[in-house]
Amino acid sequence: MIDTFSDNVAKDARILDFGCGYGRTLNELDQAGFTDLTGIDFSESLIQRGLREHPSLNLAAYPGGPLPYEDNTYDAALMLGVFTCMLETKEQAEALLELQRVLRPGGILYVNDFLLNRDKRNLDRYQAGQEKYAFYGTFDVEDGGVLRHHDRHHMEALFSAFETIVFEEVVYDTMHGHHSNGFYAVLRMP
Repeated sequence: MIDTFSDNVAKDARILDFGCGYGRTLNELDQAGFTDLTGIDFSESLIQRGLREHPSLNLAAYPGGPLPYEDNTYDAALMLGVFTCMLETKEQAEALLELQRVLRPGGILYVNDFLLNRDKRNLDRYQAGQEKYAFYGTFDVEDGGVLRHHDRHHMEALFSAFETIVFEEVVYDTMHGHHSNGFYAVLRMP
């Protein structure tokens, strides 16, 4: 991820990590020489962990809604595994609208996330999730969370306001020890 990001974003760019968790990726960017990094996440406990583990990082809890930044503030933004945590398409679209607002013209958005899988385990989970949550691709995980995998066309439609530089399908190892279809995309603001 760092190499692909570095190919498209200058080291002195103002970068926002939307859904930064405890700042692991921002710390990697910091170690790679990026100098103007900001991270926000919905989880106060993850932000607190990040501040303990990486006290030099600029991390803040974000309650949702409008981002607390002026228009055209950032040169680049990251969304790593964020859409899978947003069940409703409306919530996903609203987050992208806010990122469009705070990104400068020509700004870069780097996204990676999960796509639908076709194995029996996931098909069974998607069926149960659709009955429970009304969204295909949605499922419960063992730790109590609810996640959503997406169709590629859904993601491309969400990104329609951006110029697509790269959209590549990949297979990720998940934090629960499985493999999942996914993608990464490098998008540019018009």
